Amino acid sequence: MTPARSLLILAFPFAFAACGGGEEETPAEFRFSNDRTAFENDANAVFSFDVRIDEAKTNEVRVKYATADGTALAGEDYTATEGTLTFAAGDTKQTIEVPIVVDEFLEPDEFFTVALSDPEGGYLRDNLQEAVGTIRNDDQTIGISDVGYTTPDSYPGMTLVWGDEFNTPGAPDPAKWTYDLGNGNWGWGNQELQNYTSSPENVTIEDGRLFIFARNEGGGYTSARLKTQGIYDFQYGRVDIRAMLPIGQGIWPALWMLGSDITTDSWPACGEIDIMELVGHQPRLIHGTVHWGPDNGQHQYNGSIAPSLTFPETFADEFHVFSIDWQENEIKFYLDDVHYHTITPANMNGFNYPFNDAFFFIMNVAVGGQWPGDPDDTTPFPGFMAVDYIRVFQ
Repeated sequence: MTPARSLLILAFPFAFAACGGGEEETPAEFRFSNDRTAFENDANAVFSFDVRIDEAKTNEVRVKYATADGTALAGEDYTATEGTLTFAAGDTKQTIEVPIVVDEFLEPDEFFTVALSDPEGGYLRDNLQEAVGTIRNDDQTIGISDVGYTTPDSYPGMTLVWGDEFNTPGAPDPAKWTYDLGNGNWGWGNQELQNYTSSPENVTIEDGRLFIFARNEGGGYTSARLKTQGIYDFQYGRVDIRAMLPIGQGIWPALWMLGSDITTDSWPACGEIDIMELVGHQPRLIHGTVHWGPDNGQHQYNGSIAPSLTFPETFADEFHVFSIDWQENEIKFYLDDVHYHTITPANMNGFNYPFNDAFFFIMNVAVGGQWPGDPDDTTPFPGFMAVDYIRVFQ
């Protein structure tokens, strides 16, 4: 991904006298000659950026430089670097070296920038006064912090009746989970772009967490969509799902439920309960929503946005718990135990209330679609949703 470059031109209307006589020397034109892209674990783990001037000068000239964060962060992904390049008489090239911080964690590709400023004896070349360093991740270990909100593993007067703590590495437990595969009908009804797979590249369990990866395959996108349909469904109870979410333009993670009678009573008549949805360009907001109605032409929905996270925190920074308390004729939505929305039959606009029947779980990360829009050059891939646990209490 390449950020927009500055269009600032520093013009110097004056000329410089050569040391040996009265001839005037043109000012130096400072410019970067390269961006850099490298894998994080390259042996040298240093990015070298060449800065050139248009021709050798008889006088010494200088230019300052400094790195700046993009999606890569100084101290975590690279070493902040600044200084002054000095071109002695006859020099045409100097090099800026930026050390890369090597880790063993799987994370999206990231970038930082290096910018030139304050030239002495010259000016900055339009569109070439900034270079981009892209750090390609090539780690195999998924490493994330456990920081974030958590909920108890028991509640007074309730029993844990079903759940998954994702403690067994590898593929999800087939006694609990199955998959939706492929491109779906009309992009799963939403013009989504991804192809769902059961590949370990898209879904795996490691370090006690389920990971769903959305990947850019260079011509298409892949991800995973897990469900308990035909394996486990239930009617009423408290649901807690602790998860860390992917963000970025065109990314759409969801934790949700569909009525088990969908095979005989099609959507939206079967009902849909969206415990959590996030559209990636709004990284501090999640939605809790229900859908119903006799057919597509009379589709109804009612939802609310949970209280926003405080800038600059996002749902990709730490774990949060997304919950519902589902009882007869009432569904309450919670974010980190804060109640923010309630649904009852009074919200059905005169249509049937389908939420007193059994439902099953779905967890997925979609790419593109009518709501989030398509990904762009700023979208970090691979993006992942990490699920620490899912629990049902009754």
